[in-house]
Amino acid sequence: MNTDRQAQNADPFRRIELPDGTDPVSKGIVRRLERTNDTVTVEVAIDGLGESLTERIVEQIRGAALTLPETDRVRVLPSRSDGKAVELPTVDHVVAVASAKGGVGKTTVAVALARTLSARGYDVGLFDADIYGPNVPHLLEDVEGPVLTNENGQPVPLESDGLQMLSPGVVGGEPPTARRGAIAYGAMENLLGQGAWEGRDVLVIDMPAGSDDVAGALLEHVPVDGAVFVTTPFDASVDDTERTVKLFEENGVATVAAVVNMNGFDCECCGERNELFEDPVEIDVPTVHSLPFDRGLQRSPGGKGGHEALAELAGTVEGFLDDVLGSLPEDAVDLRGLPRDSQIRQLSAEVAYRPSGDRVRALVEDPTWVRDAIREDVGDLLADVNTRPIGENGTLLELDRV
Repeated sequence: MNTDRQAQNADPFRRIELPDGTDPVSKGIVRRLERTNDTVTVEVAIDGLGESLTERIVEQIRGAALTLPETDRVRVLPSRSDGKAVELPTVDHVVAVASAKGGVGKTTVAVALARTLSARGYDVGLFDADIYGPNVPHLLEDVEGPVLTNENGQPVPLESDGLQMLSPGVVGGEPPTARRGAIAYGAMENLLGQGAWEGRDVLVIDMPAGSDDVAGALLEHVPVDGAVFVTTPFDASVDDTERTVKLFEENGVATVAAVVNMNGFDCECCGERNELFEDPVEIDVPTVHSLPFDRGLQRSPGGKGGHEALAELAGTVEGFLDDVLGSLPEDAVDLRGLPRDSQIRQLSAEVAYRPSGDRVRALVEDPTWVRDAIREDVGDLLADVNTRPIGENGTLLELDRV
């Protein structure tokens, strides 16, 4: 959509007056406007406004959107930015690979995990946030910078067999080691948030080691869903990793698994397994995976086709994406966060718009209340109503049209 068209489409929303005298556009409440044929979808940021005010604003925005030319249906949906400064609208889920110390194989695991998930059919992005040591480009075998920008000035990720990657190591300009603190994080935010990612199921972020300013800022501003922690079996590394796990959890990031890397090796002469540390590693995480020192993985973590050594870890991450975050059908509307009455108005409109025999799917927080309310509102249009849980984040309501 060109700039003139965007401005024209924003005009009806600018005519809405909020209690403080501003409008939903200048206030940042109207976040995104999309059109598909005769349907206009408006994403709104409504957290913290209060139930009564939110209900009023949402319905005013719905009415304003209906005045747009060639519009028969309107969807007003809550923005899924979670209040984070960095928005990734074309990325479904973000998984960070982190370590308490450098040199434990974090980048090797991040690159190999991204490649393995890609080989399993996921559309994967890989972001190198280790600004002081951006080694991801060196581990991918067939990518070469520099990164170019598109017509909108966005950095275009480099591609490798379907895997998209961005790294400060392939961006021209000042060497990344010269940046510190807020300047370093600003460079990361610009590259990550402005990147022209294309429909990624999951974005793997290779985090900076430790918990310095850049890592802390990334946790605060980037919508990270879960984290994989990499450590060696050495006691000090394990203890520091435990503290790093708590840091991520305090920032609302779920722990997916830990990887104990270089945990012994198989003798190349006799095949006998040699353990480098006697005591078993215990970390308070859902799953702990053990990786031996593997020459093949060390030489080529970015090789195409994925890595057998990462199969179990990739399976754990897949389980997290499917079970914990939930697998939401593409045609479902996510109504979580909307006021209750607005959820019913949206669902009623969806049901009325659909042809006979069609099904409406919506993700809601309170399925019992919504089910009873929608039956009271448009029960004569419904053949059946079913619910099923979607991970831990909500319940999918399925409404069958008569």
